[in-house]
Amino acid sequence: MKTGTGKAVIRKQKQAAREALAAAERQSASHAICEALWKLPLLQEAKAVYCYAPIGSEADLWELYERLWAAGKRLAFPRVCGEEKEHMEFFEVCSRNELAEGTFHVPEPPLDGRRPVDWKGALILVPGVAFDGSGNRCGYGKGYYDRYFAAHPELVSIGISFACQFSEELDACCEKTDVKLDYVQTEAGCYRAMDTLSYEELVDRISNSRRFGRAPGVECSAAMMERLSDPQKELRFVHIAGTNGKGSVAAFLREICEKAGLRAGFFTSPHLEDFTERIRIGHARIPREEVVRLGRIVTEQNHHLMVSKGINLTMFDYCLAIGLLYLKEQQVDLVILETGMGGRLDSTNIIPPPLVSVITGIGLEHTEYLGDTIPEIASEKAGILKTGSHAVLMDQNELAMDVLTGRCEKLQIPYVVSGSLDADGLYKNERYEMCMLGAYQRKNAAAAIEAAGLLANNGFPEITQQAVFRGIRDARWEGRMELVSEHPRVLLDGAHNVHGVTALVQSLRELSDDHSYTFFMGVMADKDYEAMVDLILPLAKHIYALAPDSARALSAEELCALIQKKGGSATVCMDSSHLLELLHGQDKDETCVVFGSLYLIGEIRHRLKHTNE
Repeated sequence: MKTGTGKAVIRKQKQAAREALAAAERQSASHAICEALWKLPLLQEAKAVYCYAPIGSEADLWELYERLWAAGKRLAFPRVCGEEKEHMEFFEVCSRNELAEGTFHVPEPPLDGRRPVDWKGALILVPGVAFDGSGNRCGYGKGYYDRYFAAHPELVSIGISFACQFSEELDACCEKTDVKLDYVQTEAGCYRAMDTLSYEELVDRISNSRRFGRAPGVECSAAMMERLSDPQKELRFVHIAGTNGKGSVAAFLREICEKAGLRAGFFTSPHLEDFTERIRIGHARIPREEVVRLGRIVTEQNHHLMVSKGINLTMFDYCLAIGLLYLKEQQVDLVILETGMGGRLDSTNIIPPPLVSVITGIGLEHTEYLGDTIPEIASEKAGILKTGSHAVLMDQNELAMDVLTGRCEKLQIPYVVSGSLDADGLYKNERYEMCMLGAYQRKNAAAAIEAAGLLANNGFPEITQQAVFRGIRDARWEGRMELVSEHPRVLLDGAHNVHGVTALVQSLRELSDDHSYTFFMGVMADKDYEAMVDLILPLAKHIYALAPDSARALSAEELCALIQKKGGSATVCMDSSHLLELLHGQDKDETCVVFGSLYLIGEIRHRLKHTNE
């Protein structure tokens, strides 16, 4: 049965069922819905509510609206607008008397000069003909609410339905692109769509959350943590910030803690293949069922934040809240916490003073948010440095170091400056073995060694020198100079900015005497990709340009044209399937380097792994 046909049948059946209700039964059910909504915590906390004027056999909500007005809530009602009556807007209304019969005989606000409202985060009560407990809705077929939700995604939606309007067949008739409601209220109870989400559906919702919020991440996360009883206050942390190297330092520290017999929580981003990579205890990822359980808790609390404070979590905020809840419940000994972007205003900066803060190498990144100069960006990263902790500062650009050491001295934070293992693994008279490839990993290893020493002297005597030796030796970090094939030799590296590509080039120069590689490059359009091309051209036999699977990706054609303009040999690679074909066609002695966006690295890593299986 086609979706449209199925919905039409359900619409006809459920409209007839609603109209068949006796007047007294409809009145009683309407009263029950109004009472339930009035007592709903979400509605009590809401400052503003999008409403609708019920008509015909719909549930009568005027009893509720009068109580909301009396309680000082702001209410808005819809009006069909446009020359072709093609869209709907909401206008604030202060009493029922302001409404007059309009399109489709529905009472509407008048056109008297008032402007449409855009109350981000507000509750919206939604009419319809059929619903189910998963939030699926069948409206009247005109699509007004679907279009409104597409233009105004930051709303908490509640469908209003009599119990007789529920349809178990509705889910099979809905497209994946149909917007689901958050809740459905009937006279029999309130249904929460989040309770029906699978792991894949929940992760998809989190992944499609906004990338940046209107408020700084630290404010959003602080508000969420307060609603979750501040789990971060019961944990101890190593906090890591920097432009590049955060994940590698965290991976070294995780392995050191593992060798020391500690249960170390691990929070990093982004993931390469699966969401559960972001939250781990040692090497064990958070179970998918725990992501679902905790994700539902965070989703519900996010709805409360939206309606009460206008705060809507970003994807990163969601991940952090789930991670801290899980690691607190698991009572880990320590949490190795990687920042998302920046430091001072980063969502992770809601933690108390960590035992150790680590600042890795700093370069120009996210300049629209962090500043246009190295000192400005360093100042943002230095925001994680707090009185009462110790710090490891990676040796780097003098301008950055002046900012970092200045903050430590101002706040009286004891700090050490980490250097680098030499080519033979020697650092401060001790020799370390490493399996991680890449010259830059020697600096990351040194930072982890210094952080481990500070931890050993501040509450973790289990971290012995032997544990450090073994941890540095056995640490691995996916997607960073990772060798995934021998014939041809294929390296994956998530160098996605100038700072990262500079380190990649240095490592490749050390790896081979002929300094000649075949590159597969895919980057985001908001990066300094021209400088990245300049860095790799001297090492490139040929460059295959492709676009990562992201709306922010630089097109393969534009990247290819740039490389050719600069005198390089380049070809467009159509997609990841084409990339695999090209890899398999390389000479068995060739060394190929796939680098750029972590979206690309994750996809290629996943496909290569499954191909090899």
